Amino acid sequence: MAMSARTPPTLKRPGRPLRDPDDEGVRRRLLEAAAHLFSQRGSAGVGIREISRSAGVTPGMISYYFGDKQGLLLAVLADVFERLFKGFQELAASPPSEVALPEAFARLYIGVIGREPWVVPLIVREVLAQDSPIRARFVEQIAARAAQIVPQLFAREIRAGRLRADLDPALAVLSLLGMCVFPFLAHPVIGSVLGYRLDDTFQRRLIEHTARLYLEGAREART
Repeated sequence: MAMSARTPPTLKRPGRPLRDPDDEGVRRRLLEAAAHLFSQRGSAGVGIREISRSAGVTPGMISYYFGDKQGLLLAVLADVFERLFKGFQELAASPPSEVALPEAFARLYIGVIGREPWVVPLIVREVLAQDSPIRARFVEQIAARAAQIVPQLFAREIRAGRLRADLDPALAVLSLLGMCVFPFLAHPVIGSVLGYRLDDTFQRRLIEHTARLYLEGAREART
């Protein structure tokens, strides 16, 4: 794709790469190019020159903004999770609403990863499947942030009597997270077998089903 004409870059100061006047635009293009390439072949199968060429910038921009390829990979994941953190923080700051917390969580989580379905298999391949430095950084910078917010939200609902008193907040989060994530993770294998696609219609169905199943359980109601 042809790049639009830009003002020639200027040197920020000795020792730094040439900078584009639109710094955030450069960073955004690198994130989008890396997300596309990483999701297709994983970080090991993609070089920094290919990423920078796809983004229309010099390879030095990766070093300048992200340090190295692992830093870029972490930034790609953090870019998606930042939308989740914002939603979690809004839930924590808001008074209880008519929408139960599990449903609000499902709407938020499925809504975010539904727009970026590549992020789940990428996390499995790059973070879960191998004990690497990126895993430790992911835990520290992303997973730990979520762990500081979400279980406390469920604990608040339990104390207020809006969820069962015998629930373990951490396990409650883990169970709901699995219900939200697994359909995206398993889609390449069982999507065609069970007849679902990761489109808007399916996401709405999944949100409603997950919230209902989580809140009401699968047991037949007894009179």
